[in-house]
Order: sequence, then C-alpha cells, then structure tokens
Amino acid sequence: MTKKPKIGEKDKKLMEDVDEIFREHPDDYLDRLQDLGFEFIEDEDEIELLEEELARPENARQERLVAFFEGKEKVTEDIFRLFSEEKASEEANYPLIRKYFRQGNPRLKELIVYGLEKYPGRIDLLDDLMFFHEFSEVYPLVVKCYTMACLEQENMETFSKLVQDFFEATRPHDHREYYALRDLFDPDSVKRKIMDFFVVHQAGGQVH
Repeated sequence: MTKKPKIGEKDKKLMEDVDEIFREHPDDYLDRLQDLGFEFIEDEDEIELLEEELARPENARQERLVAFFEGKEKVTEDIFRLFSEEKASEEANYPLIRKYFRQGNPRLKELIVYGLEKYPGRIDLLDDLMFFHEFSEVYPLVVKCYTMACLEQENMETFSKLVQDFFEATRPHDHREYYALRDLFDPDSVKRKIMDFFVVHQAGGQVH
C-alpha cells in the first residue's frame, strides 16, 4: 500500500480558506476563489464538480443525511422527512446533496423510491428520480413511477406537468411507454386528450 503524502501547513491553510469561502460567501464564491489564486472556470460542470468536492455537512440534518447516504442508517420516515426538509430549505446545501445524485448513490435511489411508494404523485420526488436518471440508468423505474403517478393524478394541471415530463423521458425510446400509458385511457377522456395534445404539439407528429 502506498503511503499517503502528508498535507503541508500551506495546503492545509488553503483548504481551510476555501471551506470558509463556500460557507461564508455562497453568492460570490468565484470572486473569492480568484482572490486566492484560483483561475476562473467557465465550464458549468466543472464548477459544480468543484462545489461538490468541497461540500461538507453544515448542520445536524445534513450530517444525518450523509450518514444515511454512506450506509450508516436505514431508510425511515424520519430520514425521508429530513430529506424533504433539506430540499425545501432556503439554506439547502445543494452541492452536498447533488454529489450523491451524480454518484448514482443506491441509498439515495432507495430513499426516492420509498417516498414515491408513499406519495406517488409528488412532483418533487419524480423530478428527483429524473435527475437521478441523468447519472444512473433507471429507465424502467422512471416508467413505473410516472405511470403510477399519471394513473392516480386527478388534478389535470398537475397531470399535464407529469405527462410533459414523461413525454420527454420516453423520447429516446420513441415514446413507446408514453403510448402504452395513453392507451390505458378512454379516447374521450380528458387525460387521453391531454396526452394526445403532446403528441401533436410537442413532437409535431400525428395521433395514432
């Protein structure tokens, strides 16, 4: 095993300064980093990666969530509540949470599924699932969860939002699963008409 090099006092001080910048100056951290000698990074993905690398838990709620993501706690209603509260917080630590999406963290996937099984129509959880899908292929799960949500949703405004997202999700698969869901509804139903609308107006296609 290779022995890890020791961190010098200069590097340690730099790491502390960077941590302080992200903690105390979240709105203008780029300017602050440049003051420390960092070059400006124009690529948004690289900026996000840097944010995620430096992200640390800043309160007890975030510490619990990190412990869960790292396998130290089981899925519970309490963990799910903390996850929901963190996302809704005005001071949410997005880089910290986003890091686990990017990793395709299996515990995060388990937590999203847990929430969708209890609340199948929650838009924020479906959005989480779609974001998770960007980094880790879970297409069958996307189809299952959106289908269940669309079948149960009775608010047509919310249903339209679900349908639009599902339409985009099925685009790489020629909308096969979208048509399969559409065909479950009566041709004269409001839900069927909404789904037909996206076929005609979003894809420029014809209803079939």
